[in-house]
Amino acid sequence: MLKVFIFKKRTLYVALGILLAVIIGIAILVTMSGSDETFSETIKYAYKKISPEQAKVLIEKNQDVVILDVRSEKEYDQGHLPQATLMTYRELKKSLSDFDREKVYMLYGENERESAKAAQYLGNNGFSRIYMLKGGIDQWPYDIE
Repeated sequence: MLKVFIFKKRTLYVALGILLAVIIGIAILVTMSGSDETFSETIKYAYKKISPEQAKVLIEKNQDVVILDVRSEKEYDQGHLPQATLMTYRELKKSLSDFDREKVYMLYGENERESAKAAQYLGNNGFSRIYMLKGGIDQWPYDIE
């Protein structure tokens, strides 16, 4: 027994209209959620990836920004951003209680993987204003010390 479903044209148009609206809604949500903000696994706080241009503006507009270089001491000595403090991931974990959770932090490393690990650690421990330099120091086109 094969039943044939017969739809009226009006019902078919309504169903297609609803389906089209759902597809457009999903497309808009996907497009709007394409930010560089990355949430920590526990969704406590997020850190934001910023371009070198955005980082320069952040540093110029925020006198209290804390710039952390999460590379090794040898790499730091070869050149670092002005006002940057050397703070390896291991040192960061040891001295976390010394940091002010209300300050703005900008982190960078040799690559994004190093600084993302540190940024995620800060986010998981209650820091809410964390920025990470996209691409690491290799992408920094401005002066280094």
